[in-house]
Amino acid sequence: MSELSVGIVNYRSAELLLGAVETLLHDATSFPNGIDDIDIAVVENASGDDSLAVLESRLPRRVKLIVNTLNVGYARANNQALSVTKGRLHLVLNPDCRVTRGMLGELRSALDGLASPGLVGPNVSMDIDGEVLLPPNEMVDPYIDTICHLSRSSDAIARWNGRRRARFAHAIWTASAPMQVPMLSGGCFLGRRSDFIEHGLFDPGYPLYYEDTDLFRRFVSRGLGLWQVPAARVVHFFSRSAGQRVKASSYRHALSARRYFEHWFGATGLATHDYFRERGESHARDAISPWPLIELAPSPEPPVLDIAGPAGTYLEIAGSPKFTLAAGMFPANTGTYMIPRGFFDGLGPAHYWVRSVDPTTGDTLSAWRFTKSA
Repeated sequence: MSELSVGIVNYRSAELLLGAVETLLHDATSFPNGIDDIDIAVVENASGDDSLAVLESRLPRRVKLIVNTLNVGYARANNQALSVTKGRLHLVLNPDCRVTRGMLGELRSALDGLASPGLVGPNVSMDIDGEVLLPPNEMVDPYIDTICHLSRSSDAIARWNGRRRARFAHAIWTASAPMQVPMLSGGCFLGRRSDFIEHGLFDPGYPLYYEDTDLFRRFVSRGLGLWQVPAARVVHFFSRSAGQRVKASSYRHALSARRYFEHWFGATGLATHDYFRERGESHARDAISPWPLIELAPSPEPPVLDIAGPAGTYLEIAGSPKFTLAAGMFPANTGTYMIPRGFFDGLGPAHYWVRSVDPTTGDTLSAWRFTKSA
């Protein structure tokens, strides 16, 4: 048995995946037996492009390659990777991630230091320089789900939810020691193989999305904690695979959401989810900001913002003016600040919203809309 096994599922992301494997092997050199301590399995999930040829020709020989002739789904493919590896610990990693130096060791130390079983995950950034932090996940339930849907049509609820989300996210983004959280990022997390064998990895009934939420809720319901480790960092170039097939991903997201709510909250939970989702769609005012906006001229260059506020004022950036799910940025000082180019260059041409936030109250101090032009 090796010290660590890793499962990575590929769907039309071969070039990104090769980068993930390279950073994994580089970081594993810090283990007592170096790369001999890491056992990596890649599942090629019937991409239908040149992924198989790329992986067969360029993956290191020590990496196990499982080739599926049909797309069996993300959950089942991850379970395949677990079944053919033998690490004492097992890491689930998305192909569009990059492991930073020391991440594996920090996660391993944190997990082995837990008094009871659990799962650990790193601090996640959306850019290589670590300036833009991924939105922390909440453990979705009918209450949170309903608030998010109502925020689409009610400015008052959107403002209240914006403050709530800001306080929640800020506490996680600024933590300096391992912190127990309601949910981890499904793109990168580590657990003991024995715990995955006992409690299961992913439920293959989820075609895409919510399989991680289901897993984390299952672990928490059995008394196993979830911990984020700030000293460990991974870069996640978010949703590069799913983003290639937007309509199919949206359809699978809806199916998975309904399965999740029915499984965990019964018929009443499912009915509540369906009602408020449909109400959210029919009453949506998605392009309307609940805060006064400063409109910036369209540009292919990163916007420069003038930030004012108390010490510690930070920024959130989102693809919606409701900021239901927003990434975080922490300028060193108030004054002029340019959106990090490493993050900006990965954005597609579209509208984006930014707000400055009071770190104590979660109140929105200023809000901007910018348009990245082609």
